[in-house]
Amino acid sequence: MITINLEERDTILFDLDGTLLRVNFDHFLKDYFKGLTNEIKDILDPQIFMNALLKGTDDMAKNNGKVTNQEVFMKTFFSMVDVEDKEGMKARFDHFYRVGFKKLGQGIEADDNVVELIAYLKELGYNLALTTNPLFPKEAILERMKWAGLKEEDFDLITTYEIMHYSKPNINYYQEVLDNLGITADQAIMVGNDLQEDMVAGDLGISTFLVTDFLIDREEKEEFDTDWKGSMLEFKDYVEENF
Repeated sequence: MITINLEERDTILFDLDGTLLRVNFDHFLKDYFKGLTNEIKDILDPQIFMNALLKGTDDMAKNNGKVTNQEVFMKTFFSMVDVEDKEGMKARFDHFYRVGFKKLGQGIEADDNVVELIAYLKELGYNLALTTNPLFPKEAILERMKWAGLKEEDFDLITTYEIMHYSKPNINYYQEVLDNLGITADQAIMVGNDLQEDMVAGDLGISTFLVTDFLIDREEKEEFDTDWKGSMLEFKDYVEENF
């Protein structure tokens, strides 16, 4: 049972995949990698491409904050592939996110409870941030938000790889979120389904709500206490009763 004073917390940070978007992220990633690889297989060996893609993603996860995640990814990626026309390769990425990426959302339905929850919190005047791990470009994140029945204007901040300098579970990611919103940790609540990547926000003093429908727990040695946990429907009911 949560013991904090909710009236003092006016900002809610939401994870996307597995939280607001009702999807198994591991399954989504497999389809994502397959689709992106098919986009470039005529100009680059798929295995070389995949190695560069994964290394670029790993380097974003290790970003030290000096440049954006996008800059880290592009530097690593193009250091590993022999491509003369870099702009042409970037255009392939852009085309995939405009066309192929949309196909990954087929069969994914928005959760009415999520849509109603976000509308309710906005009506109450809460500041909302979409704190999805910023390893994707904005276009891809906005598309996944559509699958969840949400819009860009629903949130005061959306963390994308173009603007962020850290990623989850680096605690500096959450500090950067707070700084971008102009708030302190004692004003915020983090809602997510990943025990390690989302609940680490509690180390800064952010209140943590763990959503268990698509729970991710790597069973690492470090323990993360949460202020509340339950299903998304239970969270919606809790909000309507207590906020």
